[in-house]
Amino acid sequence: MSSRIERLYLKPARGQPLRALGQGEAMVCEAGLGIHGDAHANRLSPRQVLVTLASELRALDIAPGALGENIVLSSEQPALFRPGTALVTVSGVEIRLTMFCEACRRISHVAPNLRQLLRRRGVLGVIEMGGELRIGDALTLVDGRYPPLPESPYQKFLDFVPTIPAGRVLRYGDVAVAIGVADSFVRALPGYIKRSTSLPVHRIVNARGELLNFLPEQAARLQAEGVVNQGGAVVDLQRYLWRGEAV
Repeated sequence: MSSRIERLYLKPARGQPLRALGQGEAMVCEAGLGIHGDAHANRLSPRQVLVTLASELRALDIAPGALGENIVLSSEQPALFRPGTALVTVSGVEIRLTMFCEACRRISHVAPNLRQLLRRRGVLGVIEMGGELRIGDALTLVDGRYPPLPESPYQKFLDFVPTIPAGRVLRYGDVAVAIGVADSFVRALPGYIKRSTSLPVHRIVNARGELLNFLPEQAARLQAEGVVNQGGAVVDLQRYLWRGEAV
């Protein structure tokens, strides 16, 4: 094996510091969900896990854990550490690398020159096969096992919307999570929806479950899929909200 786990971290909640796992302590991964006990565990998200190369941290003179990563990996094949690659352990845990993690202002206190972190902060991923990870575990990097996600947020949107099951809805914020963009990106979604009416965008509602006033056929299309609106303008989120589970 040419790669090995050097450090493991959990993020218990957004805005809280990471918790470093000790030698022998297990990080429990669930397929499709992410890491148990981590704030980013979400079946919709392509950002369930952040993996960083130890060699990059040393080159940037950044302490392990400072970039918010879950896994620090040593590897003799850094060229394979990119979206589309699979990380596979001997025990069968498999992480699909989905997209490079952007250098955002939240880490500017660690690296004031964010440009130097372009494509060096790490790669995000999702758990394809669950199990336990421990410091010292060996991994194989399997190049090209998966198609990398598009870099364009709009293309991610176009690829994702058809996967929303009939008879279910998502809120703006859920769509932002699913395409891997910041919460503030919801402001762009009405424009995306208006440009993409050939897709099942009628399955998207606002944060309160209200139908979108610029989709005149939305109520009828949802009703045809079995979604019963409350008063014709609000969807019962407890009943119809999709959380990424198999339907």
